[in-house]
Amino acid sequence: MKDQSELAQNIIEIYKKHARTWTVLRGQFLYEKAWLDHFLSLIPEHSTILDLGCGSAKPIAAYLIAQGHSVVGVDSSDVMIEMAQQNFPEQRWIQADMRQIDLGQNFQGILAWDSFFHLTPDNQRKMFVQFSRLAETGTALMFTSGPSHGEVIGDMFGEALYHASLSQDEYRQLLKDYGFEVVKMVAEDQDCAGHTVWLAKKIDEKF
Repeated sequence: MKDQSELAQNIIEIYKKHARTWTVLRGQFLYEKAWLDHFLSLIPEHSTILDLGCGSAKPIAAYLIAQGHSVVGVDSSDVMIEMAQQNFPEQRWIQADMRQIDLGQNFQGILAWDSFFHLTPDNQRKMFVQFSRLAETGTALMFTSGPSHGEVIGDMFGEALYHASLSQDEYRQLLKDYGFEVVKMVAEDQDCAGHTVWLAKKIDEKF
């Protein structure tokens, strides 16, 4: 059995290998709609949103685009980016690791839905530097995590799928440390397929 760090490193390969099958399995039902609407209510019309772990762009980015926003999507899987490009060629899609991107711009919204939680705890901590650097005052940030501190190994098409989470207290502290204010947080939201969701807003430009 591989150790946790090896399993975490294997996430990108799993999503490259199973991109099309996973996209079909995910389907088009937007169980995230209420959270996406709340996220969008915090930002201006016609904003530019950064979607970290955008996948094929359906259904989440598709919904954001339909509401009149522009999307810059980032995904480590070349197959996912190829599908996103085919689905919405007028938007910007980038094959890259979210931990290393330097896009030279700020965004009014940053979304890391079902992607951020595949990072190790240390890499999650480091991502708050990224979130802050990519944001401006007023930027909405939304991401999913686990309900409590720990590492969990799931399964996707027979592959060991790594997930990790910090504690709720640590997420709150990191958000505060990097200039964000928590707007809403629900652990294991039964109205959103059991997701633990964080919605925050950048209130301090210094970070």
